[in-house]
Amino acid sequence: MAEQDNKGEWRDFWGLLRCPQCNGNLVQDSNGVHCSVCQTHFPIDHNAIVFSQPPHAINPSEKRERGAGKDTHWRQANNHFLQTHLQQLPENALILDVGAGRGDFLPYYQHFPHILLDIYPYPEIDIVCDLITVNPFQADCLDVVLLFNVLEHVQSPAALLTSLWNVLKPGGKIFITIPFMLKVHQAPLDFQRLTHYALDELAHQTGFNIITIEGVYDPVGLIYEATRYYRFWTRPEQKRLTRLFSGVILKTLSWHIGLLNLFSPKPYIQSPFETNNPAPLGYQLILEKPSV
Repeated sequence: MAEQDNKGEWRDFWGLLRCPQCNGNLVQDSNGVHCSVCQTHFPIDHNAIVFSQPPHAINPSEKRERGAGKDTHWRQANNHFLQTHLQQLPENALILDVGAGRGDFLPYYQHFPHILLDIYPYPEIDIVCDLITVNPFQADCLDVVLLFNVLEHVQSPAALLTSLWNVLKPGGKIFITIPFMLKVHQAPLDFQRLTHYALDELAHQTGFNIITIEGVYDPVGLIYEATRYYRFWTRPEQKRLTRLFSGVILKTLSWHIGLLNLFSPKPYIQSPFETNNPAPLGYQLILEKPSV
């Protein structure tokens, strides 16, 4: 697939698209794209085809620097998870990154044929749509779908997985990462935290096989994160004397947390069904659409 400033070029996957209203062929015109059958018009915004309008409540994400020394332990685990499993794919595997946002994970799969999709027309995006209500893809056309830190922002995860089932090839896979012990973020579009029991049930409800499911654990990191929440969301509201006193306590806590880190398990990956640790940072799993 051709690339344009690290962005997929939608004209290269034109044959995979259809009119989501009537399944008719799409035709490009001077104002965007329209269906040759029902004449429904779909605009183009920043070179992305817009099949559904972004929700009014969305708070668009800013571009952030990612990489060594900048990512959290959770993000580092996500990066390693993706890299590991991408190595097992054929080089022509077509990847759809759903909820791609600012393209945080694009550097890891940019050498594969790829499509970036989101509900908001970020500059990095190829297709703008909510796949629960609008699905512009032909049936059985995708090899891999990425749902990285997305399911917690979806009101109906089962509906999204059902939509993706229709466009995945038999044997196609969904790579999923979903946080668990994490603050409310990207409000107001943050709807749930799912346990591994819920994810297992979700897969079976929608007909997918679970190839792997793992928890990401960071015992000391969770303690540090709790002090960080206090530092940034509670301490600024305190009166001056109380704020000074709490600052001293936080510095003492930081020293003790650092000491605790010397004698505690480092961040690790383990099956959530085989550990007594009840507090994962999140889960990483692969679902597969059965071949038969």
